Parts: sequence; structure tokens; C-alpha cells
Amino acid sequence: MTARVRPGFGYMLARLVTGLSRAFLVLVFVALPAFLLPESSRTGQEISLIIGALFALFTMFEYASSHPGLIDFRFAPPYNRFRFLTFAVLVTALVFLCRADAGEDAFSADLIALTDRLVTALNVPLSPVVLADGLIAGGPGGLNPLVARATALSLTVALISAVFFSAYIWLLRWPAERDSFNLWVNLPTFDPSVGQDISWRLQRAGWMNVLVALALPYTTISIASRGGGWFDPEALGNYQSLVWGCVFWAFTPVVLINRGSAMLKIAWLIDKARTD
Repeated sequence: MTARVRPGFGYMLARLVTGLSRAFLVLVFVALPAFLLPESSRTGQEISLIIGALFALFTMFEYASSHPGLIDFRFAPPYNRFRFLTFAVLVTALVFLCRADAGEDAFSADLIALTDRLVTALNVPLSPVVLADGLIAGGPGGLNPLVARATALSLTVALISAVFFSAYIWLLRWPAERDSFNLWVNLPTFDPSVGQDISWRLQRAGWMNVLVALALPYTTISIASRGGGWFDPEALGNYQSLVWGCVFWAFTPVVLINRGSAMLKIAWLIDKARTD
């Protein structure tokens, strides 16, 4: 009796520890801007902690559970580790860029110089940074220099993350446990038993995610510029608004590209298994 109980208890304890550790990291990075950015108010810090706690609770319940919830590819690492790492790098980089703008750190000048080089490198036709300058600011050269640096920095991080993740899952053996890969627990919002051929549906959903991700940086800027007054570009002068605006703008396409790439890889594995 005891021999049968211990493995179950150990498994539950391991899942609980995993859920708590991930939840703590989510709380830290959601609250990070409110505590590190200059001129942050105590009210803003308290609100950030509350929002971070809500996201942390969601993360803990998802990872502490042995059944699928809403998070994709939970049992196919390092999919979600890549996603969280991108989020953490984006938040941290933008926070220290804002601190550099205020001259808070010894390396502020170096970071400003680096982001200026990124702005120059991304100043090419059809670049989202150029589009933001033209539509949101109303013309070339009108964008707040800090906003231009933040968009260039966040876009660079997003591009590196998407390219590296796609290369990882296509060039290396992902998912590691291919023979026992369970589509239902890794894509809980995707029902493999409904509709047409599962491989075709995965390919269609994967390409749709990729196409939406590629269009999103442009459409969000265009919608913001035509918002009928609901979006004020001056709001980006606030450090916290700038950080979370750029995180949303750059991180959402990365999530969609990663999901699309993973679905295309699973569809390819299904087709390969059928022909072998």
C-alpha cells in the first residue's frame, strides 16, 4: 500500500512545485516594470502586484494540474519556456531602456547607442518602425525618440525569438517524445476528432497563425492611428504604458508564429508517419 502511495504523492508534489515556481516567475516579471521604472507610484505597484497575482494563479493551476487546460504544448518542452523567456527578455529590455532614457544606470549611454543603431538598421521600407513613425506620429521624424527605440528593440527581440524557436523545432528533435506525443493534452483547444483530415487542419491552422502574426505588427499600428481619438500618442510618453504597449505589440506575433510553427511541425510528423 505504501509503495503505491509514494509515487503518486511525489508526482503531485513535483507538479505543485513546478506550478508554484512558474507562477512566481510570472508574478515577478509582470510586476517588474512598476518597481524598476522611474516615477512609479505606489498605487501602480499595488495594481501590478494584483494583476501579476491573477496571472500567477492561472499559471499555477494550469501547471499543477495533470489534465490539459488552456496552455498549448504544456507537455512538449521547451515550447512554453521559449515563450516565457521571450516575454521576460522583452519586459526586462524595455524597462532598462526606459531607465536609460532617464539616466538611471551606468550603462544608459551604451544602451541608448545600441537602440539607436537598431532604429537605423530597421529604417527600411515596409518596416513596422517606419510605419509607426508615419502613422502614429503623423510624419517622418515625428515619433518620440524613446518610442522609436522601444519599437526597434522589441521588434528585434521578437524577430530573434521567432527565428530561433522555428529553427529549434525544425532542425532538432522536437517534440522529444514523438512516439507517445498526445495531441489532445498539448493542444487542448484543438479537437482532432472533428472535421476533415487532422494533418490538413493542423496545416491550415498553422499557416493562419503565421499569417496573422506577420500582419499584426502593421494592423495594430494602423488601427491605433485611425482610432478616432481613443488612442493618444502622448500616452506613450508614460514609461509603463510604453513598456506594456511594446510588449503586447511584439510578443503577440511571437506567440502566434511559435504556435503556427509547432502545429506545422506536428502536421509534418503525422504525414511522415503515414508514409513510413
